[in-house]
Amino acid sequence: MQDRLTRHALAAAIALAIAVLALPAQENGTPSWHDQGTDRHQDPQALEVLKAGLEAMGGADAILGRKTIFIKRKTVNHQYPEPLEGVIAIWFKRPDKFRKEVIYPTRQFVEAFDGQVAWFDTGDGPRKHGEIRTAAMQDGIDELDLPANYLDAELSYFNISQEIPGKLAHVVKIRKNGYTRELMFDVDTRLLEVTGEYENPWGATDKMMRFSRYRPVDGILIPHRVEYWRANSMTLETEIEEIRFNEPIDDAMFAVPEAAKGPSGSAPAK
Repeated sequence: MQDRLTRHALAAAIALAIAVLALPAQENGTPSWHDQGTDRHQDPQALEVLKAGLEAMGGADAILGRKTIFIKRKTVNHQYPEPLEGVIAIWFKRPDKFRKEVIYPTRQFVEAFDGQVAWFDTGDGPRKHGEIRTAAMQDGIDELDLPANYLDAELSYFNISQEIPGKLAHVVKIRKNGYTRELMFDVDTRLLEVTGEYENPWGATDKMMRFSRYRPVDGILIPHRVEYWRANSMTLETEIEEIRFNEPIDDAMFAVPEAAKGPSGSAPAK
């Protein structure tokens, strides 16, 4: 899988730079690359594999029924000359309120969405996100329900793969909101093991995520270790330290600071 991902590496940087400038603005609050009222083909075999994966985790109703989510992850960032350890904390309140805090020894930033406005603070004051970054952030929020967030996506069954060492996996291709991905479900456990991203609204890409160490949390199997890869290199590895569902979260956690209610700024570096 990693070899196939690398074929997009050069194109990704060029496509991203061009496509972001070329993307039209949102219309009626919906980003132009989102599926809007289109019929999505769902191959029955692909849908069966996806539903089996959800059942193995505890069921789509349990995943989508979580009212709030709090996750604190220890993280090691490999995009520096030396691996840099830090912490990522996420708060989510359904349907769409979200806050993320990323803390490293030398830097930190906050990013949040109050249901209407997305904002961020990299340490020099809060600013609002623009339309494109806000829409992309909303797509990212949906990933908290992975893989239940693909129940309404275009689905096709690809094959049984041997690309995960020591395992066989069903490969399901999905397309939703301008993103094209492959999902790999372990044939034996039915759990999601790998997602690979090949295209997004900004062009070609070569991202991959690996999930492992599934453990039960309130009746749902959650992967406690997640690795992020790009072009055969691990960029980030995370391990859950704390995770809680359905605890009260004050809306003030997501509220836009007064200082950010002016013009939009640039997105924080990742």
